[in-house]
This record gives sequence, C-alpha cells and structure tokens, in this order.
Amino acid sequence: MKISVVTPTIRKAGLEIVRKALAKQTEKDFEWLIGSPFDPEIKEAKWVKDDFVGGFWSLNRIYNKLFKNCSGKVVVSLQDWIHVPPTGVEAFLEALQQVGEAVISGVGDQYERLSELGRPEVKVWSDPRKNNNGFYECYPSDAEFNWVAFPKKLAYRVGGFDEGLDFLGVGGDQLQFCERLDAIGTKFYLDQSNESFTLRHGREDFGGQKKWDSKHVLFNGEYDKRKAELIRNGEWPVVKYLNSDH
Repeated sequence: MKISVVTPTIRKAGLEIVRKALAKQTEKDFEWLIGSPFDPEIKEAKWVKDDFVGGFWSLNRIYNKLFKNCSGKVVVSLQDWIHVPPTGVEAFLEALQQVGEAVISGVGDQYERLSELGRPEVKVWSDPRKNNNGFYECYPSDAEFNWVAFPKKLAYRVGGFDEGLDFLGVGGDQLQFCERLDAIGTKFYLDQSNESFTLRHGREDFGGQKKWDSKHVLFNGEYDKRKAELIRNGEWPVVKYLNSDH
C-alpha cells in the first residue's frame, strides 16, 4: 500500500523542516509531492506546479491537483513548517489498516523556534484537541490537514476540495471537505500519540492576521453561503472537481 505525502505551500523556507522529518521515517514506501508556485529544488520530492490564476488563494485547487498526481492509495497531508515523529507515517498506515476507510488526524503544538540541538522551545500555542485519551473517534471538525491521513479514494468520492472557495476568501477548505465526507458516512479519528510540532509562522503573505480574519470565509459569511449554493445546485456532498468513479 503505497503512500503519497502531499505538501501544499507558498513558503519555501518552511520545507526544510518537513524534508528532514520525512528523511527519518521508519516507513519508507512513500512518495513526497510538493504543490507550490515555485520550484522547491528538493530532489526527494516531486514538484506539482501551482500555476492557478485568480482568487484569494489556490489551496483548494492545488490539493485537487496534488490528488491527481498521487500514485499512492493513502494520502498523508503534511503542511509546511511542521516536524513529525519518525514513526508518524507508519502510525497512520497501521491505524488505517485497523479502522478502514477513515480520516485520521494527528495533534501538535506550535513553538517559537528550534534550539541548537534541534528541539522545539518556547511554546506559543497549545493544541486544544490534545487530551491524552489515546486513539478515539472524533468530530469532522477535529481533523487538521496540517498532519492527517486518509485513503485517496475518499477524496474522489466527494469530488475533491471545493475549488469555488478559493474565490470567496481564505480558510474553510478542510472543514468543508470533512463535512462532505461526513455526509457520506466517513468516520474520523484523532491519534494523540502521533504528535507533531509546528514552528510559528505568521499571516504576512496575506496582509497580516487582521486582514486574514477579514477574508476568512467562516468569519465573513461566505462559507455558509457557499454551502447553501452547493446544496441548492445538487452538489452536496459531491462536488465536481474530481471524478468520483476514480
């Protein structure tokens, strides 16, 4: 069962920490795909060029393009500026083999920097999902695509990410995807033992946190409008961007 690790990014500096973490994985049967507007110049990864034009951003579109380029049966989404444990990919694979077609999310806090020994220090954000309850079923909204795994076929069953959201604002991408997966009966799990850590990075690429919040579809009302539109057009829970017969 081959695995495809996908990393959508607009931040070249945030890829080195990911590269080092993937190089240490105990599970070796995986490919790494980076979706970005620039050449990442990382020999270990396949570059999927983000050449989309228009919209507030292109995250939904590049996720679908990454899915189309994946050769693995399992997709692991690992975003930039994140370190994951050496057993992380293996743990996702073993968990999916036990629970079947589901979405499994890891957890993780955010830190200011790395020490000289490469250890995270100065915690700046604690993951509210962490509660030391091991491995358990959770709500769709608990799945975080910074560090998550699922069978690729699930993405095709709901037609992929909603590319229309890219033109309405930022955010809401993973939530809507998971809500539509939930609507077809998909189960969601949190694995408290599969813990990552993230280095802090701001919203400067989007004009800062205040501007980011003003553009966020969950805050400006566009998320609910888009959901109502999809339902009205008969595109909920399956949108049109990936062929569901794949």
